[in-house]
Amino acid sequence: MRTLLDSLQWTFFLLTGGLVAPIVVAAAFQLSDADTISLLQRTLVVIGISSLLQVTLGHKLPILEGPAGVWWGVFILLAANLAPGSSGTELLRQMEMGLLVGGTIILLLSAFHLIRYLKQLFTPVVTGTYLLLLIFQFSSPIVKGILGVGYKDAYIHASIAAPAIATLLLTFLCGRGKTAWLRNYSALIGIAAGYGLFLLFGHIPSLPKLPDTAVLFPRLFAWGTPLFDPGIALTTLVITLPLLINMIAAIVVMEKTIGIAPADRYRRSGIVMGVNQLLSGSFSAVGCVSNSHSAGFVASTRMTKRLPFIIGCLLLIVSGFFPYLTAVLASVPVPVAFAVIFTSFAHLLSAGLKELGSVLHDEKKLTITAISLFAGVGSMFIPAASLAGLPDVLKPILNNGLVVGVLVSIVLEQTWQWKDSLSSGSGFGRWRRNPSSIERSTGHAVNDQSVL
Repeated sequence: MRTLLDSLQWTFFLLTGGLVAPIVVAAAFQLSDADTISLLQRTLVVIGISSLLQVTLGHKLPILEGPAGVWWGVFILLAANLAPGSSGTELLRQMEMGLLVGGTIILLLSAFHLIRYLKQLFTPVVTGTYLLLLIFQFSSPIVKGILGVGYKDAYIHASIAAPAIATLLLTFLCGRGKTAWLRNYSALIGIAAGYGLFLLFGHIPSLPKLPDTAVLFPRLFAWGTPLFDPGIALTTLVITLPLLINMIAAIVVMEKTIGIAPADRYRRSGIVMGVNQLLSGSFSAVGCVSNSHSAGFVASTRMTKRLPFIIGCLLLIVSGFFPYLTAVLASVPVPVAFAVIFTSFAHLLSAGLKELGSVLHDEKKLTITAISLFAGVGSMFIPAASLAGLPDVLKPILNNGLVVGVLVSIVLEQTWQWKDSLSSGSGFGRWRRNPSSIERSTGHAVNDQSVL
């Protein structure tokens, strides 16, 4: 029974990671209800398969492989450039090819062991900065979502915000309770209670028009034959680094959350990630990447075993073959989903603060952190329209404060380390021989006890 409940809880968590991106992309390209349901189906299948491949063949950790922010950011930017009334089918076909190109690049980087050099960059400064920026990036949509902004219109409604806040409080109290059963299944309890409250208030969304068939197999290249475009290919090349950074950060954070020793799992993870990008392109879905907030969910629910996660992935894949089941799962109110994962992100924020706490004594690292957070948070408030005059290849990077902040922290820390190496007379040789010479914490700043 416990395995079944754990699996259901993982299924709903995986579902929350896959609902937003396809709905937003479908709205941006003005897809019909049938095409939206089809995109949602394909997305759930891709998320399930991608997560299953990683937990069994890749990093072997319970980490959600959800739609990557940089990928669906590219989708939205392309949709914004469409002329009024024009079809976005050609752009979608170009994005299919972009995903295939991205998967090939990641496969090559992983096959030649190049990812291990990226791993060396993840010091406490970079990891802590990444976690804080991740929370800052998601804090606005989560809080707005809980208050019901955008659920029916652009205003806050008490009849939506009240049950969502009640769901948040119930999930939090269950997660902090003395009863182990309540703590372990706080998310599942929150979803059930929140759904009931929204049903009572009459705020469950109506189901869209469904296909006549009960079983619908996800189609390959649903948007048409992939179409090559040099600009999108170049954009894919540029966003490969942020995708790999996300993957490495998710692995590092999960290792520390579970409390296991770091392992050399990055080559396998990278190869599987490349395969997952190819899957996303083949099934005409938004490209997936390891989601770091999975660590917060594990910290709040204490679910560290792989079997329930594997079963949850299988349940999600199966649901993707049944349009009615997909629509029912998608009917879980967005404010409820945000209310349930609020606690997970709170755990992740505390993890980021603890990670940076290990370098508080170092003035240089504090300066790097301050500049990186300033640049990253500031970039989050740059209107997308103001980037119109820039090359398309730079837009998905500059439009993502998380990517900007992490890149700034990596560049500043490595530059400072290089400068210190030169001033000490050691030059490049010592820096290359001892990549760990960048000061690291003596132990995990985040582990199973400190996070829980």
